[in-house]
Amino acid sequence: MNKPPQNSAQLPDYLKARKLHLSGIIAVIAGMKKLNARANKDTKVETLTIDAIKAELDFIDLQLKRKSG
Repeated sequence: MNKPPQNSAQLPDYLKARKLHLSGIIAVIAGMKKLNARANKDTKVETLTIDAIKAELDFIDLQLKRKSG
């Protein structure tokens, strides 16, 4: 994982890029589930991974709100 920028002016851009990347991962996982509908059982690892990504997205939203307001 890349280190966040040291300059606080660059931080919102970093957070937006990270949010876009994580949202893309969620979209890919959802797309794979649609393609593989027969084996649509969620494994514990998938569930934990998706929950962790969603938590990270929520945290990024919180940081962006703090920086903008």
